[in-house]
Amino acid sequence: MNRPPGGHRVLRIVALPLAVGGLAVHLWLGTKAGLAVAGAGLAAHLVAAFLGGRWLERRDRAMS
Repeated sequence: MNRPPGGHRVLRIVALPLAVGGLAVHLWLGTKAGLAVAGAGLAAHLVAAFLGGRWLERRDRAMS
């Protein structure tokens, strides 16, 4: 059986606590900032997702 590289294992281990922590921070910020900044937050998340996707595509092409 092939085991994933060490970095992948670490990412899998920390993924759940990171997601829960991120959700908690988002909920806390939502109570402090209100809905006025929700559009800016959504835009920032969309940009981060787009740039992350591009980075993954370039990395995959470079590795193959």
